Amino acid sequence: MARDRDHADDQAARLPAVVGSAAARLRDASLALRRLAVTTSTLLEPVAELNTTDTWSSPWQRRSTARVDAWQQALTAGAGVLVIRSGWYSRVADVLDAATRAVTAGSTGGRVGGPGVVGDPNSAEGSVVAPTVVVPAMPRGWDDPDLALVRALGAGLSDRADPADPPGGDVGGDGPVWFDAGQLGALAGSLRAAGTAAARLAGAVDATEDQALRAAALALTELVASTGDGLGGAVGAAAAVRPPETFRVAGLAATTDVLRLGAHVIAVDGPRLAASLDRRMAHFAAAEDAVRAGGVLIDQRAWFDDAPPPSLGQIRSVAAGLVALIGTEPKALSAGEVREVGRRLAALSPAAREAVISRLRGAPLAVFAAAVTRLRKRLVARTRAELTALTAVPDLLLASAPAAMLDELVRLLPDLEPAAPGAGGQRGGAPGRDGADADRTDAVVRDGISSSDVGQGGVDDCYLAAALVGLARQRPALLADGIRENANGTFTVTLYRDGRAFPVTVTRDLPGLASADGSGDAGGRPARTGMAAYDVNGRPELWAAVYEKAYARAHGGYDSINGGDPGVATSDLTGRPHRTLRPGEVSTGELAARLAAGDVVIVSTGGEAPRVDSGLVRRHAYTVLAVDVTGGRVLLRNPWEHVGGELTAWYRWDDLRPGLVAVSLTPPR
Repeated sequence: MARDRDHADDQAARLPAVVGSAAARLRDASLALRRLAVTTSTLLEPVAELNTTDTWSSPWQRRSTARVDAWQQALTAGAGVLVIRSGWYSRVADVLDAATRAVTAGSTGGRVGGPGVVGDPNSAEGSVVAPTVVVPAMPRGWDDPDLALVRALGAGLSDRADPADPPGGDVGGDGPVWFDAGQLGALAGSLRAAGTAAARLAGAVDATEDQALRAAALALTELVASTGDGLGGAVGAAAAVRPPETFRVAGLAATTDVLRLGAHVIAVDGPRLAASLDRRMAHFAAAEDAVRAGGVLIDQRAWFDDAPPPSLGQIRSVAAGLVALIGTEPKALSAGEVREVGRRLAALSPAAREAVISRLRGAPLAVFAAAVTRLRKRLVARTRAELTALTAVPDLLLASAPAAMLDELVRLLPDLEPAAPGAGGQRGGAPGRDGADADRTDAVVRDGISSSDVGQGGVDDCYLAAALVGLARQRPALLADGIRENANGTFTVTLYRDGRAFPVTVTRDLPGLASADGSGDAGGRPARTGMAAYDVNGRPELWAAVYEKAYARAHGGYDSINGGDPGVATSDLTGRPHRTLRPGEVSTGELAARLAAGDVVIVSTGGEAPRVDSGLVRRHAYTVLAVDVTGGRVLLRNPWEHVGGELTAWYRWDDLRPGLVAVSLTPPR
């Protein structure tokens, strides 16, 4: 008994020193975590100073900047949690100091409490007070990660091929490429330095956290050993002192937590991004050498693409083989040989393909174009598949040729540029509008795809405009994904024939006014313009006009798409079959159900003039945007161009049906 009492006295004697030392270490850790929080939040400042459009600009630069922004988001979140953790350790240190004072006072006959400590008021003088330690609670969810951010960061780490930096990433972009080589080299150096600093930062956070947790565990162990009745409270306190929950991120070798997520990702991804920059600059230099030595044209966006640099030897070899295959006599070139030209070009990287095409300028390209024109006329009555395969080769040339060759290509292959709209009547078409062509450098999509972006122009293709309105409302992603901007400024649009996708490439030239003074065509008639290249607020936006041009090219010109079936047009844009129903067979309930399921729903008026008070136009197509089943009403959108707002109105379905001839329904998938 005396020995136990002596042991307890020894523990009581050293408890203040042990717990006080632990509290001091917790305070040191708290200060260190605050300093590390500052380091964490400012880690990427040198990168941010260099990662500007003054240093570089390209489609990949925008993707890379989004990647760096995600790193900063993770760092900011980690810095915030470090501050929370720092404050918490400081409060735990206060609790331990109070416990030390309580034990000391109890052993000397005093009665001292403190924050987080409850003494035993019935203890005899000279005995050890048994404090119950109450550790302050951490904020709920303090160590829960942002799952969307974790997925975004993991997407950039999980594939060694670097999904944010794919081959062809700049070639398919939507802007020019330029950079300051010195500044970009400095940016690569800053990214490497950030990666090294991030690794050190993660280690410092880990060591500081470990120091704090060990100190807290030691203090609580001593309190457990020294407090009889306070054992339960001390054990509860020990359970409250825990490290943050760890989790896995795809691409990281070890687990991480909210404190170190940003640092761990940058330590891995920063050097990778720097290496990508170095490769691109090396490829750019190699492309410059090829241009100087080989007399080839390579678009600057292709120069900066993260694909193997073009080999001048390969370019010369492939080009020579194609020149020999094409020969000098258009009538001697077979359809199979034309397709072989396309196969060889398609097998090349974008930069090499562009360079090879540039070496076909002059006589070889003229012979090839004449052969394609002859074969297309001869094959017109043969299988559609054979004709489509033959047409795909000029399409590949238009999508891949250097920008400086586009005029030559269109001159030799006029079918690449659909015939402009004529000056006939406007049956069902929108009134003519004044104004000049849109700037060809304008945005293809501005602030996302919206039904308000669509405005039928002077072409009688209300059925196509109505289909675009419906898809913009129901499946905007399909329309956005269906346009690819090529390195030479052309657009490749995905259309469908018999459910099968096929590419149609068009230039940026969009039809505008027929006369230079904006008064109309040479005969004084209203100007025949294509679909509006502006959004509802009058801001330039090209996507709807680009779709119309691709549709016109696929059908032989703008005048060839005057009049059509909205269901067929929607199928041509989606690859999905459509249904055409009589208006009397469809109820508002069914219309509402089909809209809710994602269908594009379009109604068409007939040749008879609708009721005067209906406001509808004869032989016109309208997109159904909404249905009021209870009121028996439908909301129709007239696809005509109208700056300032969409032409929409509610109609009673029973009043509409007599003036309609068809209802087309096209499912989303």
